Amino acid sequence: MSRDCAEFQNCIADLQLRNKSILDITTKLSEQNARVNRAVAKSVTRCGCISIDATKQVFSDDKTLHENKELLKTHIQGGLCPTCQEKVEEEIGDMLFYIASLCEALNLDMQDIVEQKIKELKTLGIFNLL
Repeated sequence: MSRDCAEFQNCIADLQLRNKSILDITTKLSEQNARVNRAVAKSVTRCGCISIDATKQVFSDDKTLHENKELLKTHIQGGLCPTCQEKVEEEIGDMLFYIASLCEALNLDMQDIVEQKIKELKTLGIFNLL
């Protein structure tokens, strides 16, 4: 497994001067979540490169998990244009910054968290989502 998360967390630990308080970090993380949501919404409402056509998700007991998975939709029509993709990626990157900051403040290893989650997902498979 790559140690990219550890390198990212170490970089942030070395560079972070502002917002070092756990209160600053958690509130900035919440704010950043709203910025990600806003960037996606603006891709719909301002740019129009994507649209959302949301309907009820139908899950049938008569179908296999694989068949049901094929029927479920993201509700997204189209794809992000390069400008919107860049903005969404930037906002997600900033969100990752605050997640890594939170890990650092709480003395948690982001790489270990990712590896544990992967292990859990592989072990539980589809049952992790129920």
